[in-house]
Formats: sequence, structure tokens, C-alpha cells
Amino acid sequence: MNRVLAVLSLALLTSCSHTDPLEVGSVTSAPRAAPFSDQAVIAAVVGTGEVGTYALAWANPDTGSAGVIERIDPANGVANGCRKFVTSQQSLEGETRFDGIVCPSGNVWTLSSGT
Repeated sequence: MNRVLAVLSLALLTSCSHTDPLEVGSVTSAPRAAPFSDQAVIAAVVGTGEVGTYALAWANPDTGSAGVIERIDPANGVANGCRKFVTSQQSLEGETRFDGIVCPSGNVWTLSSGT
């Protein structure tokens, strides 16, 4: 029985070998939307995170950057619903740490210039 299996396995392997060069077809990709900036990704994560959250990860596949939002706090004294945050950002240029404020703007969250 083992000899029969060995012969069948060898026959299958031999029939699968292909010595001709592989042909590669051309592939066209569908048009992509404009890449999201790191700031847009961070704003969206802070906006959907809970106030008081610590250690909330974010990543931007469009730029390869990633980081950890260290905390999300209410932004007192700024427009209603805004949130303060502190985050790290790792990218090809290195690691940075910064803070900011995001505010709701319609259906999205955006970085605010007000501090």
C-alpha cells in the first residue's frame, strides 16, 4: 500500500512540473481614492474613541505611519464636542510625539487650529 502511494505521489509531482517560463499577464488596478493623511487618520480615531481612553493604536496604510494615542480628554474651553489628545507617530522619518485637538465637522473629525 505504501509503495502504491509513493508511486502515485511521484506521478502527481512529475505531472505538475512545468519547465516553460511562466507567463505573466498585465494587471490594471482600479483607481484609488486620494490617500488619507496621518492627521485625518488620527482625527478619525480620536473622534471615534471614548474620552478617557488610554493607549489607542492607529495606523495609516497609505503612508506606512502608525502610533499610539496616549490619551483622549475633553477639550474644555474650545467648541462643543472637541477632544484633546496626545499621540506618538512612527514613520520612515523616525518617531515623534505631539498633542492636538480634534473637533466634529459634519460626519468627520478634523484637527482644530484652536488651542
